[in-house]
Amino acid sequence: MSKTLCSKLAEILKGEAEQKKDVCMVTRERKDLKATILGHPTHSDLVIALEFSFEPTSNKNKTLNLAELVFLQEELNPFLKAIKKSDEIKVSAIHNHWLFEKPRLIYMHLESIQNPIDFAKEVAEALKKAGLK
Repeated sequence: MSKTLCSKLAEILKGEAEQKKDVCMVTRERKDLKATILGHPTHSDLVIALEFSFEPTSNKNKTLNLAELVFLQEELNPFLKAIKKSDEIKVSAIHNHWLFEKPRLIYMHLESIQNPIDFAKEVAEALKKAGLK
């Protein structure tokens, strides 16, 4: 995947791009979350980042698109309702990661094989519906 395309995906998703071989990684930190685990503040990407990867497939116009997103409880259903309108994006998991975190954080995994720009735009639009501008 080209660095130009990776940068474009990061721009759409409002994140930072990192190229790892032929995989584009995009990370977007949730700076609005003031999370604690076991009473201790954390800024770890393991806790408060939206993470995306884009990998080439045998079809040059499509990539394997993966995401792990972090939501507050009240953001989850608006995002889920919006992303379910996609014909190609699959929600593969909804779960928690941590015990004793505040606020309660819920994680969602997405996957698709489609044009990466389309994936990024659909996810970005659903994030807006959940209140993540």
